[in-house]
Amino acid sequence: MAEAPTWLRHTLEEIVGQIRRLLDVSGCAFQVVDFEAGLIRPAAAWFASDEARDAMTPVLARPYDRERPGVTEAAIERGESLLLDSIEDWEGATALRQRLEEELEPDTARRAWDWYRTSSFISCPVRTAGGRTLGVLAISSRAPQSPLGPQELRLVEVFADLAALALERTELLDREERRGREERELNEAVRAMSVSLELDTVYTAIVEQAGQLVGASRVALRRYEPATADLRTVAAIGFMGESMRTRFGVGEGMIGHVARTGESYVSDPADAHRFVRAFVEREGIGSFVHVPIALGPRLFGVLTVSHGQPGYYGAEALARLEALALPAAGAIANALDFHRERRIAAALTRGFVARGANDVPGFELGLVYEPAGHDVGGGDIFGVWTLPSGALAMLVGDVTGKGLEVAALSAMVRFFVEARTWDSERPGEVLAQTDQLLGGRLPSSSFVTVFMAVIADGRMRWANAGHGPPWLLRPDGHEALKATGVPLGVQASARYDEHEAAFGPGDVLFASTDGLIEARRGGAFFGEQRLPAVLAEHGRTLAPRELVAVVYREVEAWAPQLDDDVVILALRPQP
Repeated sequence: MAEAPTWLRHTLEEIVGQIRRLLDVSGCAFQVVDFEAGLIRPAAAWFASDEARDAMTPVLARPYDRERPGVTEAAIERGESLLLDSIEDWEGATALRQRLEEELEPDTARRAWDWYRTSSFISCPVRTAGGRTLGVLAISSRAPQSPLGPQELRLVEVFADLAALALERTELLDREERRGREERELNEAVRAMSVSLELDTVYTAIVEQAGQLVGASRVALRRYEPATADLRTVAAIGFMGESMRTRFGVGEGMIGHVARTGESYVSDPADAHRFVRAFVEREGIGSFVHVPIALGPRLFGVLTVSHGQPGYYGAEALARLEALALPAAGAIANALDFHRERRIAAALTRGFVARGANDVPGFELGLVYEPAGHDVGGGDIFGVWTLPSGALAMLVGDVTGKGLEVAALSAMVRFFVEARTWDSERPGEVLAQTDQLLGGRLPSSSFVTVFMAVIADGRMRWANAGHGPPWLLRPDGHEALKATGVPLGVQASARYDEHEAAFGPGDVLFASTDGLIEARRGGAFFGEQRLPAVLAEHGRTLAPRELVAVVYREVEAWAPQLDDDVVILALRPQP
């Protein structure tokens, strides 16, 4: 370990401070041992003089040497405290002096040995109740301080026991704090991955959160492509160019092994012959972790973090990434499902949308269709089409509810209406026939509001099945085209009255769905509080395309959030 953890250093510094206040000594140090790395390092130390510090500091951090032990190794190996009145009377003195002369500069070695030779020492192991060695508490005394003896040894051993208890408790508290912090970090990572249903945004969030969780500057998410049985990079940080374009086959290298087996992997030099050597060498990768992103047997890809230093990643990084992998897979699955549903909803809706003014001979058309938020598509219905006689039909409506099922219902209603107009150009009759066709096809909780108009020879016939009133804007005023019957699917054998009005150059038919009318600010609806004023100001002066754009900007400014799909349609005869 490069440095004692903060919790350990603070606790040991407090213990060292207590010892130097109670004992008149020349130096006091707490040394920790990394047995895996074979190193001794100081975690806390105090010296009474610069001379003591200069002499002893070079020997505090060093390799752990069982063959030529210092007082630290000697106490640990024998398993009990070591009290030395004179270092020269100790059986390990010759080997210790030889080691100092080999490892240190001559002047430094001379100062260190001189301090050893003229001082007394106590080296006391600090062990937990379970026998785990935490380190060594070392005390030295040199004239004018009194030599250390049995009384000082008993006091140091008491402090060593207290230190073991304090360190165990502090370590436990630190472990709990770290676990809580890791849980908070993981929860934040899950939240960040789940805020969007856009697939590319989810991929990017997974890579960013993985980098933050393990402190990695090079992270890549490679998506599994079933058609080609390979892995393709979809998001990365720290990689560019050829690395981003590199694909890995299932079974190729350790990343391919992870994709094939579904088992995570931390790089091990013993497996170097199995690495994708060209990629590893080009990128200067010394350590890496591969974690599969999967739900059960459904593999979405492999998440990789890498570092240039060999052995940089281990069990802790692996555990963090594996904890991230399952919510990451869930976020990808949600985004894929949403993307699939949105494609279906878009296909169902695509037939509603007129392809432009050229598709409506003799009229100017303005249209806005904006699905709300992350919904794949609601029940909004709209369309403008030409009948066999040359008359123009216009439809705006809404099926109650949201989601893919409702989008399918709206498509069904839309095409029922259009199909009936090939046999009848009477809006009331078409809506009544459509209502009959819908019998038994709509869920019991659903109904459909529809406004339909047929325009020919400067006249407009219309019927309204419970839809929010469209506006007929004229140069000298306006008229709300109110309901002429109940919504479709509400009443068996419903009838729909039909009205007729002049509709010529200078007139504008403006219609919308509930997403516009019922957009809220506080308790006020846009359709009641703002829409009439906007239409009065712009409805007769702006072209239909400009009018619908202005109205949509107004509703966006009015409502903090649009919770429903919005359709806005404006139609004006050309001179």
